[in-house]
Amino acid sequence: MIKAVAFDLGNVLCKLDRDACNAALAIHSPLSADEVGRLLWGGELEHDSETGRNDSHEYFRRIKYLIRGDQTWRYEEFRDEYMNALVPHPPGEQAVARARELGLRVFILSNTSFLHSRFIFSREILATIPELYALSYKVGVMKPEPAIWRWLLERSGLAAGECLYFDDVPAYCRVGASLGFQASVHDLARGNLVKELEAMVAMGSSTASSASAAR
Repeated sequence: MIKAVAFDLGNVLCKLDRDACNAALAIHSPLSADEVGRLLWGGELEHDSETGRNDSHEYFRRIKYLIRGDQTWRYEEFRDEYMNALVPHPPGEQAVARARELGLRVFILSNTSFLHSRFIFSREILATIPELYALSYKVGVMKPEPAIWRWLLERSGLAAGECLYFDDVPAYCRVGASLGFQASVHDLARGNLVKELEAMVAMGSSTASSASAAR
């Protein structure tokens, strides 16, 4: 029986716009927005921020050094400019509200930093409905490490088979599925998260009913 759903954040519950973030930071640098982006994402810098190894001030210092930022550039400016990477996506929030209507426990499981986690708590639905937040900077590990999914299971008291999991990254869904989650890849541009959620819940209920009848 399905009892809970875990949602990824970026490109599931909100839109991820790294280009906008790169452009905002490049204003303070002689580098182009594309060059800034190549330094920011997918490497050790992002990993250290999103596993909590660097706090946001150290993260800013490292970025400022790497992109040769203006000496007058202040942390307070960076803190706000960095939020350009996350854009509200009402259909994602509607899916969170629908999950509650369906009687599911709701979780967010995401690779994210302290700075970007503030987006969650600036959106009332995302801040109030989810019961648990498995955020990489707090847990200390990032997807695809299985430990972040296990952290969620340990604290929720649920078995993986009782949980749905939605992510936009197929590789992360494969890891979730290997642990027993009922995982589904969400395409933010083409998908309808509410309908996908309802279909997965119905499928889980049908499977449970068939198993009960077989007994």
